[in-house]
Amino acid sequence: MNFKSKRLIMFITVTILCFIIIGIVVLNSTINKPLKIVSDEEILIEEGESFYSLLNELKSKNKVKNTFVIKAYTKLTGMDLEIIPGQYTLNKNMSTKEMIELLQSVSDENYINFTIPEGFTIDDIAEKLEKEGICTSEDFIKAINEYPLPTYIKANSEKRYNLEGFLFPDTYKFEKGILPEEIVKTLLNRFDEVWNEIVTNLGIKVNNDDIEKVITVASMVEKEARVDEERATIASVIYNRDNKDMTLSIDATVLYAYGYHKDKLYYKDLEIESPYNTYLYKGLPIGPISNPGAPSIIAALKPENTDYLFYVLESDNKHYFTNNDEDFMKKQEELGY
Repeated sequence: MNFKSKRLIMFITVTILCFIIIGIVVLNSTINKPLKIVSDEEILIEEGESFYSLLNELKSKNKVKNTFVIKAYTKLTGMDLEIIPGQYTLNKNMSTKEMIELLQSVSDENYINFTIPEGFTIDDIAEKLEKEGICTSEDFIKAINEYPLPTYIKANSEKRYNLEGFLFPDTYKFEKGILPEEIVKTLLNRFDEVWNEIVTNLGIKVNNDDIEKVITVASMVEKEARVDEERATIASVIYNRDNKDMTLSIDATVLYAYGYHKDKLYYKDLEIESPYNTYLYKGLPIGPISNPGAPSIIAALKPENTDYLFYVLESDNKHYFTNNDEDFMKKQEELGY
């Protein structure tokens, strides 16, 4: 091979390498930074619109780089290209992967985050829904009263709300304009999910007829406990007193009977005529008095094995437990109750 031929081959090789390098640079640039926008761009994904149709739309406005490269990349990598309708903000520096992930997330523009703290009552939830502009308190209560009951809840006209206790406390993402009955359905479905998860993890089976009893106990534990490690102990006191045919004498049930908060309960308050008043009537209240979280439900399903019959709140947010009436009275006196 003469010198001229060698130079030609070398020139061709270098040229090919240059094209390959340029191609790799262009490819990486397109994949890692596909958008040709100078600032954040608001886009609206309509119902039925695909990722490829969005690319074509951006191409027509000269706001995206090589669409052929992007489409080839998504096909070669087998990326899921199903996108969710909604309002999104594209960032000029986002990669192809980041853009697709964004379009597959729920657009916050159309949704409201709503948090229900553990121990909230239905009235508390209704008030918060109205305060946060999701729906009126009146419409939510109407939906609560009209909603078909799950088989594990026994309808009783003496209850304040038949669904009390079963609207699981959690953080939800509600679509703006959601109907109150859809809110109720979402909260009940979440309760079912958590309940099934709990009983599966604990390896136990609870009859439908007993679920309401468990949640009633859990709702009292939720209101009485200040620290997680005492929930199972408080549950044991409730079951122990009930088994001995004693009144449960739980202040939280009296407060629920009144339907509004009192900073302090007096002896006359304990006489309120209500099937929720566990000072007046033996046994469990007629139904749950709050919507308990998972730790309280677990405590009600797996109470600690104790002989405790009394407890009193100490200054450190923990309770003093005892099985002795005299010891209990002495402790109350010591704490200034």
